[in-house]
Amino acid sequence: MESMFRELWKNAVKEYPKLSFYNLVKSEMSYEPYLDLISHSAKRSIAKLRASNHRLNCETGRYLPSKNFPSYNSDKDNMVWRKSCKTCCAEEGKDLPHLPFHTPIIEDEQHVLVTCPKYHHLRLNMRDEIKSMVIAWDTQELHHLFDASHIRDFSKFVKKVFDVRFPKEENPD
Repeated sequence: MESMFRELWKNAVKEYPKLSFYNLVKSEMSYEPYLDLISHSAKRSIAKLRASNHRLNCETGRYLPSKNFPSYNSDKDNMVWRKSCKTCCAEEGKDLPHLPFHTPIIEDEQHVLVTCPKYHHLRLNMRDEIKSMVIAWDTQELHHLFDASHIRDFSKFVKKVFDVRFPKEENPD
């Protein structure tokens, strides 16, 4: 019975595109070390990251009303710009989607944790072992960031990233 439930769980989480990051970091149904973190805010940050239950533009952009953006070639262009990183994509760039070589940078988990210059100072202060795993972004090894030996340091980094991205006055969490 348990093996059947585990197989149903595995198939169910693979079906939803919204769970793409979750699928990178969770391959087996098991207890997670991040649940042992003492800090409630660290647990919350990790849980939000894992489940894509955060306010990065890759998530909020799908819900923003189109009236906030000029009309592009299609709603798809509109949605891509709503998901873009406001640090890395200049406002003026919104007028260029018709150019074939112009692709906005999406503000998703990978971009924020690995490449966005807004968080560079936080990456510099990470422990070297964690930093190398984050920067490598090896999808086969990413789940190790959530292991008991790394989760404390990684959760501190994620919390700091969210604190910078969503300052207290904007962050009711």
